[in-house]
Amino acid sequence: MKKAICIAAVFFLVACAGRMIQFEQYSMAMSQKVSAESSIYLGSDETFQGVIWLNPILKEENVKTESVKLIENYGIYYLCADDFKNVWIIQPGDDGMTGSFKAIDVTPDDETDTMKGISFSRYGSKENTCVKFRFNGNEIFIDRKGKLNEKCN
Repeated sequence: MKKAICIAAVFFLVACAGRMIQFEQYSMAMSQKVSAESSIYLGSDETFQGVIWLNPILKEENVKTESVKLIENYGIYYLCADDFKNVWIIQPGDDGMTGSFKAIDVTPDDETDTMKGISFSRYGSKENTCVKFRFNGNEIFIDRKGKLNEKCN
């Protein structure tokens, strides 16, 4: 009886393993239009995912912008726009209605620098993924903890 149960368990595990697929969250860098109410919409008309209200960030940056660059990496959003002084990390809250945000100064040597020609991309291996941020002809890597690095470590 034990042998029959073991054989059945092996067939069950093989059958389940055949039903598994590899899944990795894919991040796509986006340019998002900022609405008159200072919000951006995530997703599309068919797959609406939410709204991020940018009022506090735009107030701190003291910049009026028509669009922002945004990337999501493992549930955390990274946001910037031309003429910003910071990259912003937005961490959605568990309630689905709020989130925390913090600024990262990627140009700490000269706090008056503003960024132009910005872009985001996902970079690194499956085990170690970073956000590559390009600005002013430079690039820097931001790890999952919001630390800046010259390489994706």
